[in-house]
Amino acid sequence: MDFSVELLHSTEKKLNAEISRLMKAVKVSTVSDLNSNTLGKLQKAPSNDFLNAFVALLESNMSLCKAAASSIDEMKSKVLDTQNQLIHRQQDELAKVKDTVQTEMKSWADVARKNDKQNRQLTAKSVKEAVKAVSEEEERSKNIIVYGVTDEEETETDWEGVLKIDRASETVKSICEVTDCLNVEVQSCSRIGMWKSDKIRPIKVQLRTSSDVDLLLRRACKLKSSEEFSGVYLAPDRTPEQRAARNKLVQHMKELIIKDSSKHYFIRDDKVRYTDKK
Repeated sequence: MDFSVELLHSTEKKLNAEISRLMKAVKVSTVSDLNSNTLGKLQKAPSNDFLNAFVALLESNMSLCKAAASSIDEMKSKVLDTQNQLIHRQQDELAKVKDTVQTEMKSWADVARKNDKQNRQLTAKSVKEAVKAVSEEEERSKNIIVYGVTDEEETETDWEGVLKIDRASETVKSICEVTDCLNVEVQSCSRIGMWKSDKIRPIKVQLRTSSDVDLLLRRACKLKSSEEFSGVYLAPDRTPEQRAARNKLVQHMKELIIKDSSKHYFIRDDKVRYTDKK
């Protein structure tokens, strides 16, 4: 038996119905009135009927409890897997940052020993660029890009601009509700680029943490079943180079779908992967 809230409510209704039927049979008005004296009024046949009904409900309830325990274990396992993936990703990012900084600092130390002023200036610039890149990557990790939300023409009226930002913010909050991400904190949001009549600008959203971004991206699939946001999709805040690489992967995936549509294709860890369709 698979556990579901609907099954739980159904079992509860059946149990309440049997209790009400039993109370009516022995002519009592409250459950507390059910005791050996009142139940003794039942004839043998009705007693067996009620006993069989309660035994069946008890067995069904036990199966439901086992299914619930199994579902909880599965959810715990998925949460642990997700946490491990996040930890590994963070460790990989930290390792990349460490390698970059170590490489640049080693280069800086080598130049300093040679006392070459021109090269020292170039290496100092490289170190600053490396630190800047790390800082920008950290900031991007807290951002998410929302595509497909209806855009509006900009005007020179400041007040109208404020209203549009508020509307975009409300839209993002609604997306968080649909995806069950109510605890995600939106720090700011704004449209990217200049308004054009033939183009819908994406919304850049800054969240409190990169973990909030990961959570929202994992649950973005729920938007497909929403009437309001079925045409909206979410993506990480990528650099131009990352976007170009992603577009190549998407194009490759489209080609694979044309060749063999019997499989379900998706992109994970910068690779096109697939599974058999159910």
